[in-house]
Formats: sequence, structure tokens, C-alpha cells
Amino acid sequence: MDLTFLTDGFFGHLSYILLIVSSLMRRMFWLRLFVMGSAIAGIIFDYFMIGNVVGAFWQALLVAVNVVQIALLWSRDHRARFSDEETRMIESWLTGGTPGMKRLLLDMGRWETLEPGEVLTEEGARPRFLTYLVSGAAVVTSNGAVVADVTPDHFIGEMSLMGDGLASADVSIAEPSRVWQIERNKLDRMKVNQPELYGLIEAGTALNLRAKVLRGNRRTMMIEQI
Repeated sequence: MDLTFLTDGFFGHLSYILLIVSSLMRRMFWLRLFVMGSAIAGIIFDYFMIGNVVGAFWQALLVAVNVVQIALLWSRDHRARFSDEETRMIESWLTGGTPGMKRLLLDMGRWETLEPGEVLTEEGARPRFLTYLVSGAAVVTSNGAVVADVTPDHFIGEMSLMGDGLASADVSIAEPSRVWQIERNKLDRMKVNQPELYGLIEAGTALNLRAKVLRGNRRTMMIEQI
């Protein structure tokens, strides 16, 4: 390869390299930062090296747009505030992501107070909601038999996020309970349109499912020892 092609076009190459790197970023902040770096390198190449005023103008506009977007991300993170219930949920399972992402996710759901007998999932059916139990209790039944209980700080309906999307058991509220719920249809759209947010809830429910499995294993071991 001609060395002149590499040296004289250094900033042109750098612009495209940074643009490619930006596409590998999973967090929006870093993606926008690398896009800005790409645009700045493009401005240097277009305006100062080849005199392409039109190219430099559009690169400058790209920098301005991303500066504004980064400022909005920063503002959203620093303005995010959470109630005690939300803080408890975040500290338990939503450990990833930025404060702004968590605020946006929680705002897509709603907090409810549910009474005993309220059905959350039906075995073999697609749940309407993914539910997080912050206080109270729920009971799990399968084929009419009680198989487990759900205590606070656990999700209900998370199994339906996997496989065929159907609930593996019936779950109903056992005593007055405070819950956060998000519609499954919203989660389906989020998976396609807002994968960062979906990844946050997906990671949280996976951790919660693991905790439930470990809890069930401990109970089985205790019963066998009796």
C-alpha cells in the first residue's frame, strides 16, 4: 500500500476508524463520544487538508448534535430521583445501567397495591405483566397444588421472558401487596426498540431467577436432612 495514502489521509482514516469503533459500543454515552471523535477527525481532514467546506459543515453539525445529546444524557442521569420502593428494587436487582436508564425503565411501569386473590400469572398462558413484589406475599400453584411462595424483593412472571413466553405456574397474591408492574407488550417493544433498557430488566430477572433456584435448592437440602 502507498505510504502517502496512509500519511496524507491520516485524519480521514482516523475518522472512519472511530466511526467503526463507535458501532461496537454498547453504552450510548461512549457511542456518541466516539462519533464525536470521528466527526472532529473528519473536520480536520475535510477543511484543513482537502478544503472540503461542505463536508466540514456536516461533520461540525454532527458534533453539535452529539454534544447536545450527551448533555441530555448527563442531565437525565443527574436529575434522576427514586422513591424508597424504587431504591430497594434497584439495589436488589437493577445494578447495571445509568441512573437515567433506571428512571426511564421504572417510569414505563407502574406501582400498584394488590389485594389477596389477585391473579398475576396463569399456568400455560402469557402473563399480561412482569411483576416485582416489594412488600406482601404471593403463592405459586401448579395443577391445583401449592408448590412455593413468593416473598418480597422478587419478580413474578420472569420465566415467561424465556422460551415460549408462557407462565410455568399460577401465581396469585396471598396478602395485601405492593408491586411494580410493566406490561409484557411494552417489554416486547423495548426488546426491539430500546435494547439497552431491555438488557437492564433481562439481567435483573436473570439474577433473581438464579436466587430463586438457590433458595429452592437450600429448602430441598433442609427437607432431606430432616
